[in-house]
Amino acid sequence: MKPTIFAWLCLLGAAIGEMAWTYSLKYIDTAALRTLRWSTFYRLDGGLPVLIPWAVYLVCLVLISVLLGIAMRTIPTALAFSVWMALSLVFIKLVDVLWLKADWSYAEVFFGAVIVAGLIGFKLAGPTT
Repeated sequence: MKPTIFAWLCLLGAAIGEMAWTYSLKYIDTAALRTLRWSTFYRLDGGLPVLIPWAVYLVCLVLISVLLGIAMRTIPTALAFSVWMALSLVFIKLVDVLWLKADWSYAEVFFGAVIVAGLIGFKLAGPTT
Protein backbone atom coordinates (compact mmCIF):
# COMPACT_ATOMS: atom_id res chain seq x y z
CA MET A 1 0.00 0.00 0.00
CA LYS A 2 1.35 3.43 -0.95
CA PRO A 3 1.89 5.92 1.88
CA THR A 4 -0.64 8.74 1.81
CA ILE A 5 -0.46 12.35 2.89
CA PHE A 6 -2.81 11.41 5.72
CA ALA A 7 -0.34 8.78 6.98
CA TRP A 8 2.49 11.34 6.98
CA LEU A 9 0.29 13.86 8.80
CA CYS A 10 -0.52 11.18 11.39
CA LEU A 11 3.21 10.59 11.80
CA LEU A 12 3.77 14.32 12.27
CA GLY A 13 0.96 14.40 14.83
CA ALA A 14 2.49 11.43 16.65
CA ALA A 15 5.82 13.27 16.83
CA ILE A 16 4.14 16.37 18.24
CA GLY A 17 2.30 14.14 20.72
CA GLU A 18 5.61 12.54 21.72
CA MET A 19 7.06 15.98 22.37
CA ALA A 20 4.06 16.94 24.53
CA TRP A 21 4.23 13.59 26.33
CA THR A 22 7.92 14.15 27.09
CA TYR A 23 7.24 17.57 28.60
CA SER A 24 4.32 16.20 30.62
CA LEU A 25 6.82 13.82 32.24
CA LYS A 26 9.01 16.78 33.10
CA TYR A 27 6.18 18.56 34.93
CA ILE A 28 4.54 15.60 36.71
CA ASP A 29 4.81 15.98 40.48
CA THR A 30 4.02 12.67 42.14
CA ALA A 31 4.58 14.02 45.64
CA ALA A 32 1.94 16.72 45.09
CA LEU A 33 -0.44 14.13 43.64
CA ARG A 34 -0.32 12.18 46.89
CA THR A 35 -1.38 15.26 48.85
CA LEU A 36 -4.49 16.03 46.76
CA ARG A 37 -7.78 16.22 48.60
CA TRP A 38 -11.33 16.34 47.21
CA SER A 39 -11.79 19.84 48.56
CA THR A 40 -8.96 21.21 46.38
CA PHE A 41 -9.24 18.79 43.47
CA TYR A 42 -10.62 21.18 40.81
CA ARG A 43 -9.27 24.50 42.07
CA LEU A 44 -6.70 26.48 40.09
CA ASP A 45 -4.62 26.97 43.20
CA GLY A 46 -4.96 23.35 44.29
CA GLY A 47 -5.42 20.27 42.20
CA LEU A 48 -5.47 21.44 38.59
CA PRO A 49 -1.76 22.34 38.36
CA VAL A 50 -1.03 18.85 39.66
CA LEU A 51 -3.59 17.06 37.47
CA ILE A 52 -2.95 18.78 34.13
CA PRO A 53 0.46 17.13 33.48
CA TRP A 54 -1.06 13.74 34.32
CA ALA A 55 -3.98 14.36 31.96
CA VAL A 56 -1.61 15.45 29.17
CA TYR A 57 0.48 12.33 29.84
CA LEU A 58 -2.50 9.99 29.43
CA VAL A 59 -4.05 11.78 26.45
CA CYS A 60 -0.73 11.94 24.60
CA LEU A 61 -0.04 8.28 25.32
CA VAL A 62 -3.27 7.27 23.60
CA LEU A 63 -2.86 9.84 20.82
CA ILE A 64 0.69 8.70 20.01
CA SER A 65 -0.35 5.05 19.88
CA VAL A 66 -3.31 5.70 17.59
CA LEU A 67 -1.54 8.09 15.22
CA LEU A 68 1.62 5.99 14.96
CA GLY A 69 -0.49 2.90 14.35
CA ILE A 70 -2.37 4.63 11.53
CA ALA A 71 0.86 5.86 9.96
CA MET A 72 2.50 2.44 10.14
CA ARG A 73 -0.32 0.87 8.14
CA THR A 74 1.01 2.44 4.94
CA ILE A 75 4.51 3.70 5.78
CA PRO A 76 7.15 0.98 6.24
CA THR A 77 7.68 0.32 9.94
CA ALA A 78 11.40 1.15 10.10
CA LEU A 79 10.89 4.40 8.19
CA ALA A 80 7.84 5.40 10.24
CA PHE A 81 9.59 4.71 13.53
CA SER A 82 12.80 6.51 12.58
CA VAL A 83 10.92 9.55 11.27
CA TRP A 84 8.75 9.62 14.38
CA MET A 85 11.69 9.48 16.77
CA ALA A 86 13.80 11.97 14.81
CA LEU A 87 10.98 14.48 14.48
CA SER A 88 10.22 14.08 18.18
CA LEU A 89 13.83 14.84 19.03
CA VAL A 90 13.92 17.89 16.76
CA PHE A 91 10.62 19.19 18.16
CA ILE A 92 11.82 18.72 21.74
CA LYS A 93 15.00 20.66 21.02
CA LEU A 94 13.04 23.42 19.27
CA VAL A 95 10.71 23.79 22.25
CA ASP A 96 13.69 23.83 24.60
CA VAL A 97 15.35 26.63 22.66
CA LEU A 98 12.37 28.71 21.54
CA TRP A 99 9.99 28.38 24.48
CA LEU A 100 12.07 27.36 27.48
CA LYS A 101 15.04 29.51 26.40
CA ALA A 102 17.58 26.69 26.78
CA ASP A 103 21.08 27.15 25.47
CA TRP A 104 22.04 25.78 22.06
CA SER A 105 25.17 25.43 20.02
CA TYR A 106 26.06 25.29 16.36
CA ALA A 107 27.06 21.66 16.86
CA GLU A 108 23.50 20.83 17.97
CA VAL A 109 22.10 22.59 14.90
CA PHE A 110 24.54 20.69 12.70
CA PHE A 111 23.66 17.31 14.18
CA GLY A 112 19.94 18.10 14.01
CA ALA A 113 20.46 18.78 10.31
CA VAL A 114 22.35 15.48 10.03
CA ILE A 115 19.34 13.70 11.55
CA VAL A 116 17.01 15.31 9.01
CA ALA A 117 19.43 14.52 6.15
CA GLY A 118 19.61 10.92 7.35
CA LEU A 119 15.83 10.65 7.27
CA ILE A 120 15.71 12.05 3.75
CA GLY A 121 18.41 9.57 2.70
CA PHE A 122 16.57 6.73 4.43
CA LYS A 123 13.40 7.61 2.54
CA LEU A 124 15.12 8.04 -0.83
CA ALA A 125 17.19 4.86 -0.52
CA GLY A 126 14.27 2.71 0.58
CA PRO A 127 11.96 0.68 -1.61
CA THR A 128 9.64 2.66 -3.87
CA THR A 129 6.62 0.43 -3.36
